[in-house]
Amino acid sequence: MSDARVRLLKAREALSRAEDSVGLRGRVDIEVPRASGVSAPVLLGPQERGRLIRILIDACPPDGWIGLCGVRHVGWEWAARQGMDLERVLVLNPDQGANMGELCALLLDACDVVCLDVAGLTRFEQRGLTARARSLGRTLVTLRAWPGLSRSMRDAERMRLVV
Repeated sequence: MSDARVRLLKAREALSRAEDSVGLRGRVDIEVPRASGVSAPVLLGPQERGRLIRILIDACPPDGWIGLCGVRHVGWEWAARQGMDLERVLVLNPDQGANMGELCALLLDACDVVCLDVAGLTRFEQRGLTARARSLGRTLVTLRAWPGLSRSMRDAERMRLVV
């Protein structure tokens, strides 16, 4: 990692601590111990892109990867200014007829935090992706409710999540 990158990460951490100490922004506390067998949550993310980007950045470990599938209108310039390392973001915008379940599973294999805005995933595929995220220690954020599987961000903000 370059010296500039290390300085940037340290500056972001200092800014985040300062913001938190004066109450400028709340952070969803998500710890990601990779080797443990603790279940990974599926979070129901907000539709508002600013909050969504903040959640993805906060949930991603240092030098981690963020994957997005079907998420439109991200606002890449703004996301980069908020601290998202665009060199560590994978984006899939598959065509109609693509096997969405398999594509999402591959994205989970490659990325630490995955955000999905995918219609048409079957209940079976949702359960499979949840199990895969849990087994890999990944954080999965979906913009569509997965009944019985996804937690609302309001619930996540009320408690400390360990994935």
